[in-house]
Amino acid sequence: MTFVIIAAALLAVCAAAVYVFLTFGRAKHPDAPYFYGGLFAHRGLHSDIIPENSIPAFAAAVEHGYGIELDVHLTADDELVVHHDDSIARLTGETGKISEMTAAELTEKRLCGTEYTIPTFAEVLSTVAGRVPLIVELKRAPEADPAPLCERVFEMLDRYVAETGGRYCVESFNPYVVGWCKKHRPDSFRGQLTEAFYSRGKRTKIMYMMENLLVNPLGRPDFVAYNVSDRKNATLRFWAHAYSAPTAVWTVRSRAELDGARKELGDDIAIIFEGFIPEEDGR
Repeated sequence: MTFVIIAAALLAVCAAAVYVFLTFGRAKHPDAPYFYGGLFAHRGLHSDIIPENSIPAFAAAVEHGYGIELDVHLTADDELVVHHDDSIARLTGETGKISEMTAAELTEKRLCGTEYTIPTFAEVLSTVAGRVPLIVELKRAPEADPAPLCERVFEMLDRYVAETGGRYCVESFNPYVVGWCKKHRPDSFRGQLTEAFYSRGKRTKIMYMMENLLVNPLGRPDFVAYNVSDRKNATLRFWAHAYSAPTAVWTVRSRAELDGARKELGDDIAIIFEGFIPEEDGR
């Protein structure tokens, strides 16, 4: 019986060691202080009259002193535009996929019936001009080569930092994008986006691995960005507390949700929010 207990204990220790090895990230990145505890306007500080991922939404976030989370796609002519969806349908009422359209075509499309159009990444960087930190989500289908998107994004971010001294991090749901950053831009401040996919019924192997951070060996992220609805998730809490690693939660839509996330995960988490203006004492 004693042998069985010892063997079970050793097996449990080995399993725990393997899990830690698979899920851990890197040591703290030097840019982490610009991320820890920050408030980031999700797709800019948008509203009923200012569309998401639009130039005025980004200008409003800068005016309020909030960091900005935004989404970057590669166009058919290898340019970069800022837009969340793969399709332009939801915000423009027209049909078309960003990857199949040119930047010239896309930047003519009006958002939500306003005068504002889909911006290029260059226009957004010019608007922000290094005044607030950026969380740049790289949007790339899992089956697509991440290199063309990543190369163009870092080319522009390198120029942006040289000209403005601005701070940024990159993140993606696509673990191969994060893996590209690890291999080709090892000093980049990078994060893995995820949520409780498997627990919500998306019961595929990759969804299980993403929910439990088992894709981390691909990219060894500096931070994890998790759905705020999953703030009690055991894997997320392990990351935030056992590793004391940088953590972001998205998308926080009320002061109560913000306070709940900080209570569960700590005051140092980055908050990606929309739909309300956080109180001054929440900064």
